Amino acid sequence: MLILQSAVDGTRVRAIDELVARGTRGPSGRPVIFVDDPALAEIVLHGPTFDRGRLARSFCGNGLLFSDGDHWRERRRIVQPAFPPRDPDQHLQDVTWALPGLLRRFETAAATGSTLGVVEETVRYTTRVLYRGVFGQELPEDHDRVETILDYFDSIGGILSATIFPALKLDGRSMSEVRGKTAAMDVEVDRLIDVRRAGKTNPDDDRTDALGRIIDEVGKAGNQEGVREEVRSLLVAGAETTSNTLGFLLLMLATHPDARDRLERELDAAPSGSPPFLDAVIFETLRLFPAVWFQTRESTAPVTLGDRRLEKDEMVFVSTALIHRHPDLWAEPDSFMPERFLPGSEGAWQPPHRYAFFPFGGGRHLCLGRHLAMHELRIAVREIVRRFRVELVEEIPLVAELGVVLKPGRKIRVRVVERGRTPR
Repeated sequence: MLILQSAVDGTRVRAIDELVARGTRGPSGRPVIFVDDPALAEIVLHGPTFDRGRLARSFCGNGLLFSDGDHWRERRRIVQPAFPPRDPDQHLQDVTWALPGLLRRFETAAATGSTLGVVEETVRYTTRVLYRGVFGQELPEDHDRVETILDYFDSIGGILSATIFPALKLDGRSMSEVRGKTAAMDVEVDRLIDVRRAGKTNPDDDRTDALGRIIDEVGKAGNQEGVREEVRSLLVAGAETTSNTLGFLLLMLATHPDARDRLERELDAAPSGSPPFLDAVIFETLRLFPAVWFQTRESTAPVTLGDRRLEKDEMVFVSTALIHRHPDLWAEPDSFMPERFLPGSEGAWQPPHRYAFFPFGGGRHLCLGRHLAMHELRIAVREIVRRFRVELVEEIPLVAELGVVLKPGRKIRVRVVERGRTPR
């Protein structure tokens, strides 16, 4: 399959550095402009003369995650009630429902001495949360949807990467694989839609679910492809972003024992709480490995951006991964230092600029599911770290994969040891 893998040097993803050094071109043929200044990022993400653009939309469809303008506003109106901003705990019950399944899989690995696939297990967990809370359906803890979903994610990510990284070449075989993975995903999407049309699998749940609203409003005129696009968008946004953060976080703790030990001590002292260092570890992982590592925008009219004059249809990469490591904004930017996010003498941590740290995007496209994502991360990390230690399988290199999102290499596996017990 067409996948761009990159070595990770310490915490740096080598392919991102190489891309920025070499540059790339957008659909218009003109060089892409990389934005690593938070003030300029704010202008682009809030500016009326910038649109999400054609690049991702041409491969991923016109769902909420990739659309803009009136179409995006209408789709957001439909989906927003499932993520009420005044009720950040709306999906907390879905996380607590899914977590025991994840922990049981860790327990089994620890008891048998077997290894776990980092990406596979984290996606299995976030998919169960997503299906229950957003699609109105429940999956068993050992569900078999992971391969289909990951193959689809990899296929669209590979196409997108091939337009940016010259090392990847789109050919007939690659396109045939992509069509096959997309067709398999559409079978699952159509199954989801059919099951939801028949009613929620938990009829006692009276919450608004996004899929129900999408079926009612997007599908009311027979727009089946529009419903599919929104389901695919929610899968990418809801399953393959948080899962990657959780995966990278476990790998960072495995390779930074001082941070792991401190987190263990603080969780042991407050087993039912969330000590500040827990959020600090999550935020530091989001800083170093933002799932959405760049955000594409195209100028819809001539516009001045900093000292550059952009013509219509020029492409801008708001480079989250670069801004999160900018040396003018972050001390020791490539170091895993969760303590940088801890409260100080003046109170809670504050970013040096509102767009110095924006792992959930910004502007009108701020992530709808950010509260759900933080619940998934806080609760899973707290319970995993309280009970287990995760260790790298030494013979498997630490690599990243780049596409629509940044994620740990799919082949990375870890060993799980129950704390206080001798490894097998």
